[in-house]
Amino acid sequence: MDSTNSSKSSLYLFVVLAFVGVLVYLPLAGKMGYYKDDWFLIFDAHTQGAQFFHEIYKIDRPARAYVMQFVYSLFGDRVIYYHLSAYLFRLLASWSLFWALDMIWPKYRKPNFLIALLLLIYPGFLSQFNPIDYQAQLLSLCLAIASIAFTVKAIKAQIPGPRLAWVGLSILTGIIYPALVEYMLGLEILRLSFIAQIVAQENNSAPKEFIKKVSRLWLPFISAPIIFLVWRFFFFETERRATDLGAQFGQLFASPLTGLWWLVNWIQDAFRVVLLAWVVPYYNLAFNLRLKDFLTGMGLAVVVVLLVLTGLLGVRKWNSVTFADETDSGWKKQILLTGILTALLALFPVIMVNRHADFGDYSRYTLASAAGAGMIVTVFVLSISSARLRIAFIAMLVFVASFTHYANAAHAAQETENVRDFWWQVAWRAPDIQPGTTLIANYPVGAIQEDYFVWAPANFIYYPEKQSAVPIKIKLPAAVLTDEVVLQILAGKGEETPLRRGNELTRNFGNILIMTQASENACVRLIDGSSPDLSIRDPQKILLIASNSKLDNVLTSEDQRMPPASIFGDEPEHDWCFYYQRADLARQRGDWDEVARLGAEAEKLGLHPNDQIELMPFLQAYAFLGDQKQVKGISTRINTQLFYQEQACNHLKAMGDQGYPLSAKMQSHVDELFCK
Repeated sequence: MDSTNSSKSSLYLFVVLAFVGVLVYLPLAGKMGYYKDDWFLIFDAHTQGAQFFHEIYKIDRPARAYVMQFVYSLFGDRVIYYHLSAYLFRLLASWSLFWALDMIWPKYRKPNFLIALLLLIYPGFLSQFNPIDYQAQLLSLCLAIASIAFTVKAIKAQIPGPRLAWVGLSILTGIIYPALVEYMLGLEILRLSFIAQIVAQENNSAPKEFIKKVSRLWLPFISAPIIFLVWRFFFFETERRATDLGAQFGQLFASPLTGLWWLVNWIQDAFRVVLLAWVVPYYNLAFNLRLKDFLTGMGLAVVVVLLVLTGLLGVRKWNSVTFADETDSGWKKQILLTGILTALLALFPVIMVNRHADFGDYSRYTLASAAGAGMIVTVFVLSISSARLRIAFIAMLVFVASFTHYANAAHAAQETENVRDFWWQVAWRAPDIQPGTTLIANYPVGAIQEDYFVWAPANFIYYPEKQSAVPIKIKLPAAVLTDEVVLQILAGKGEETPLRRGNELTRNFGNILIMTQASENACVRLIDGSSPDLSIRDPQKILLIASNSKLDNVLTSEDQRMPPASIFGDEPEHDWCFYYQRADLARQRGDWDEVARLGAEAEKLGLHPNDQIELMPFLQAYAFLGDQKQVKGISTRINTQLFYQEQACNHLKAMGDQGYPLSAKMQSHVDELFCK
């Protein structure tokens, strides 16, 4: 293939990779919001300014602060741009790998493309939809692969000036990428492997001479990780044990069994990243979709498959050889060895810090090994003798990876919608919340793993003001409902003041407010501990602590707070839950006429609850106002659950003690309906 056709072929495949990335990562980007750690990162930057990232990351990865400060200055709170940059970093990493492979093995263009493609769409990394927190990881991967490509280019360059420039770029990016994410250092084995392949191609030296030549070429580039490691071990003091390399090595020397467990976990993780990544995430995600999302995901995956196959066939315009013609046993051995070393040794830093690669919260640890996994899988594919089976297997891999990423994004989009809806309902219900109230929340979808999943959105709505002091005081703290927290709440006392990444919380377990949404189709309920409305679908822990919730922390006389649209999206349509929240607020105010008016308006609009416990404010209003017909009508729905019937009986009996006594006639009526 001449140089002109070679350039056209490369450009063509670069474009194919770009379009594949768009179809795999961006179809639902506009529907995905903040997720997990994104919440507190954006809250801190939004309220304190982009420079606050230095406070956040000073304990473990200070270089990341400069990246996030720059990125936030560009993108602000607009999450769509973070999705676009995350896609761009994945694409640039794929392009860089293709470029490096093409410089070493220029005659193996289609296999090189396949390896780069598998890196791009690798389905083991499932945090792509978490783009703010994972900007640094994706940029680190991009810079690591780019640094390796610059190394290859520098070695191949014949003119001293350009060669020196490529060496400089390689070293610079080689210093930056581990400073962002230290466990990416395992990718240095890919650099060394590529250097060894270049030396092996140029001459057949004796082993001793071969090692000398490889070492001589490697020496300038190994300076980058050495500079980082010297800084990390001898000049930087981390406050986080998971990133304290000295502490982790100390465990190894303290117990020989630690090394054995590292080996076991290493083998398990290698098996996951190379093989299970193509099966387990697909199985876990694809079959839990709504029908519409399932069909859309299938359609998009088919389009991606057709695009990839068209791309491979299109290369024949410049190069008519087939996969079988391009590859030989020697090339396969070289790629397989490189892939195995990369997949294994890229995991080593992860194992050293006592972490494991999985397909849940730790899927980020699969990312460094993705290039090696792609090489191993490519060799396997090209070992299939039948051309039809080979193409079918490629199509299957692309389909599975594409569908997995779409399903992952669909779940994230659904969770975004639910979390936004949750907080819009809270804003409708609570004009303001007393500072110092400890929030306990239950989301209908997605586990609340960290307290900032709750306090960050709450403070975005109620206390988004900038603070001058560091650390900043979180006005509305929150707690994850662990067994220990449940016991402290039941005891009704106890405080703790955790300080985490520049955010200080004071949790008072004797002063909590519970917010719970039993299912996606139910409404959020702010629990009044003196007379709680509890759903049959509430978690057991919520039922256990419900009586400790203090509703008077909701300040009913304040002006209504509106969640910022840039964070929570536009205000949802006023469905049943809007009327329920406004009625529940009116109930707290003792405005029973307003509750009845809202009930009549909702009924006129044909709105009804999916969880009958949400009828309780209206039942109490109609009972207080003496409307026996409405009380009778609601009873037929409340009494479908004995649990709700018992609550109705207790709530109506307690109204007199709360200053809203029922008439004797109504009391007799409700006793007959609910208390027998």
